[in-house]
Formats: sequence, C-alpha cells, structure tokens
Amino acid sequence: MVIDCVQYRMANSRLFHFLKENSRTSLELQLIRFWARHPRTKLSLYTIANVLDTARINLREAMGSLIEKGILQEQQDNNGLITYSLVNDPQTLEYIEELAKLDWNEVRILEKQLECEAVMA
Repeated sequence: MVIDCVQYRMANSRLFHFLKENSRTSLELQLIRFWARHPRTKLSLYTIANVLDTARINLREAMGSLIEKGILQEQQDNNGLITYSLVNDPQTLEYIEELAKLDWNEVRILEKQLECEAVMA
C-alpha cells in the first residue's frame, strides 16, 4: 500500500513538527528513534555509542542538543557515572509513543519528509 506523503504528513503533522524542530541532524533523529524503542532506559554515553555504532564525540554533541531542547536528561550517580534518559514530560512522551507506534515504512516516509524539509530550508 502506497501512502501519499502529503496525506501522511497531515495525519501526523504534530509528530512531524516535533521531529522537524528537535532533530536538526540525522544523529539527533536516530537518538529520538532509539529512545522511542527504549523509552524507560537509562544508559551511559559509551553504551549508546556502541549500540548506535557511532563515535562518542559526535554522539555527545547530538545528545547535548537534545538535552538543551528538553528531550533528554543527564543524571550523575554517586560514583560519577553519567546516564541519559528521556525527560518525564507528558507532551514529549506522547510524541515518543506516537513515533514508537509507526511501522518501518511510515518511519522511512517521515525521514524522507524531514530530509526534504532540510533541503528546502
């Protein structure tokens, strides 16, 4: 079944707007999608870098951006270990849950739309 991109964008315009505003880079989008699949996790930078197979320096920058935007939070335990998790904000969690419900094809369409928006900007 082929989904018309304009119709899809209209049906998911709130999610599209959220992702457009909060994922300026493909790594930021990848991180948001990662947390959509694992919304209750608290992980270290090292663990996330290994899971996503990316350099920690690039990841640190993208995660810092998502922390500034209020999507992720950083916590340090008594031993100095820093972990990252989703913020406990109902609106953010609503978008994350909506993203988690999308199937593979819907995610690909959304990614293409975000790429088109980035090129047009």
